[in-house]
Amino acid sequence: MVDNKNQVVQDIPLEKEEAEILQFIGIRLGKELYGIPVEKIRKIVKPLQITSIPGTAPHIMGLMNLQGEILCIADVKILLNMGKAIPAENSRVVVIKTVEGPVGIFCDEVMDIYDIVKKSIETTLPALNMEISGYIQGQVQIHNGLMGILDIERLLFKQEK
Repeated sequence: MVDNKNQVVQDIPLEKEEAEILQFIGIRLGKELYGIPVEKIRKIVKPLQITSIPGTAPHIMGLMNLQGEILCIADVKILLNMGKAIPAENSRVVVIKTVEGPVGIFCDEVMDIYDIVKKSIETTLPALNMEISGYIQGQVQIHNGLMGILDIERLLFKQEK
């Protein structure tokens, strides 16, 4: 699944060796790359059978049985106004630890694990849609573009607030 770690900030000065390093799992949603803090992730699995539930919010794909545990699976692409997720060979369910219990988020692909120096995380672009910008904590330049850092719990539970 994720075999290697990318060292995103390679030119860390020697006097900054104790700079705080944060780890993120990079997920692909469409053509965009988003990061979720590693400490929020319980596991990453291939999607199993997802049973839809009539009458639920549009972003709820359904329920999935993961080793005897029933998980609610959310389509974060809908929550970010990116359209609907389309299952494919590289699709994954990322099981997130939340205060409400584990929730699965469906993503197009899990890209990698990224080590990010905390100081290199920038604020989001002001041009970003206001509705979406509330769920992105920042952005960071990585080797193949920008990665938005998701406030995943805030995004998942935005309908309740």
